[in-house]
Amino acid sequence: MSYLGEYIDKIKSGEIITSEKVKKLYFNIVEPILLDKDPVYYFNEKKGLKFIKFCENFCKQSKGEFSGKYLELTLFQKAKWEAVFGILRRDDNTRRFQEIFDVRGRKNGKTTEHAPLGLFLSILEPGAEVYSAATTAPQARRVWEESQSMIDQDSDLSDCFGYKVFPMPTIYTKSKVKSFYKVLSKNVRALDGLNASAAIIDEIHELPRQIYDILKQSMSSRKEPLLSMITTGGFVRGGLFDDEYEYSSQVLDGLIKDDTLFPLIYELDDEKEIDDEKYWIKANPGLDIIKNRKALRDNVKRSKTDLNFANTVKTKDFNLFGVDNLSWLSAEEINNGAYALYSKEEVDNPNFLDKFNGSYAIGGYDLSRTGDLTAWITLLFDTEKKIVIVKSMFWVTESFLDSDACKNSRVPFRAWIDRGLVKISGKNAIDYHDVAEWLQKEFNDCGYIFQKIMFDAWSARYLVNELASLGWSEGSNGVQEAVRQGFQTLSLPMQELNTRLKDKTICYLNNPVFKWMLANVELVQDRNGNMMAKKVGDRAVNKIDGVASTLNALVEFCRNKDFYLN
Repeated sequence: MSYLGEYIDKIKSGEIITSEKVKKLYFNIVEPILLDKDPVYYFNEKKGLKFIKFCENFCKQSKGEFSGKYLELTLFQKAKWEAVFGILRRDDNTRRFQEIFDVRGRKNGKTTEHAPLGLFLSILEPGAEVYSAATTAPQARRVWEESQSMIDQDSDLSDCFGYKVFPMPTIYTKSKVKSFYKVLSKNVRALDGLNASAAIIDEIHELPRQIYDILKQSMSSRKEPLLSMITTGGFVRGGLFDDEYEYSSQVLDGLIKDDTLFPLIYELDDEKEIDDEKYWIKANPGLDIIKNRKALRDNVKRSKTDLNFANTVKTKDFNLFGVDNLSWLSAEEINNGAYALYSKEEVDNPNFLDKFNGSYAIGGYDLSRTGDLTAWITLLFDTEKKIVIVKSMFWVTESFLDSDACKNSRVPFRAWIDRGLVKISGKNAIDYHDVAEWLQKEFNDCGYIFQKIMFDAWSARYLVNELASLGWSEGSNGVQEAVRQGFQTLSLPMQELNTRLKDKTICYLNNPVFKWMLANVELVQDRNGNMMAKKVGDRAVNKIDGVASTLNALVEFCRNKDFYLN
């Protein structure tokens, strides 16, 4: 029996406990092919074994008790690689899977598994270009250096490969048609012109989106490319990890058809499973073989009394979505607002909001200070389901996008701009005419009847005047109203937002920019228990402008809740 068949059988029998997402992959996607019931794909065990044999016959490890020993892959690893390399198209015998999204707890053999992969992919085709990337250059180099060590420890690999460290760490084949395996430069602008055949990305939860996009696009001319990502969970919401996780989940659920993706997500299915050791293997498939159970047990024990450490354990050891330790909302509460009580299919339908055209609405805006985003929020109301819908738009300046803070950020601003979620306005300061013109177009297209437009008065005079000239008057009886930014004013809206996220009665349309901003909010209280929002850790990179605009709008909603929901 193949390793793939053995692994599936042991999951079915209960001998191996694993996550629901792993079951969906192997039961729904892989097993029909293994049983030869798929008209498009078939399983070739011989090809599936090649990488496994390469690892175990040529690749020696360099760390700890395994130093100097040939790598021995465990069953879950063998099943994975048999599927990746052994499932082929019937018409041309090319590999089905071209991208791997592998999520597993830390210390489950990620780096050691990727090191031989870089070497193997370098000899898989003539003229191969393989790249190693990670959140930081040292992390990307760590994978490459493990590959380098494997060459030094095996004479057959030394005969096949050479390497140089300067000016860029590069492993190259000694064949007539050269192939190479390099550590990727951190300079994104220098990456144009790549013709990658394969790429290895370690820990994508903090990786800039543009690096992934460039690598993915650079493989378009290759017949059998492979982009392999192995990662733990992360604390950054709305970035590349969330995009890949959500997309992978949709593929596993059959909502999206993508035959090229191998989505392998080891995680706990419920946070309560942390308290029962038998479930730990769901997120740690290498437990007791690769990962030390006692060390994990000690981490869990410490997390019971150290609340800051608890978030790290949940995220890094068990792949439960994490946010910054100081964040006001949990990841679960944030994700509750992505679709609320609607189905994903409803919200993703481009015509979903059409039924609210011509309806009552509340506007809210927060104008940018230096380096912040300008945000506009429109609150819409589903009177049948009693759901508040948050529709948002954001603006940034050209100078912000060119700043070192933005370039070094883990946040995918450029990708959001390409998707139309963020707009560029002005060189060094937002041109508020752009905001006014956008609102006028929004009004013309959708016909929203703004009962109130609530705003932070800081530096808002020019936009207030321009919106007044367009018909949205200011004053006690007007549409535009300034919101006093203080504990007493904003505490009730914060409670309203918190409650509605928990109850799934507020929907931010799964907007990744807004999701990211929710994760950046820290809760502060005055001596009377009133609450306000501020940036987590007061760090400038943690933008919360969309949440601030929503709280402004919720001031009006809380005053007249019955009117808007009825």
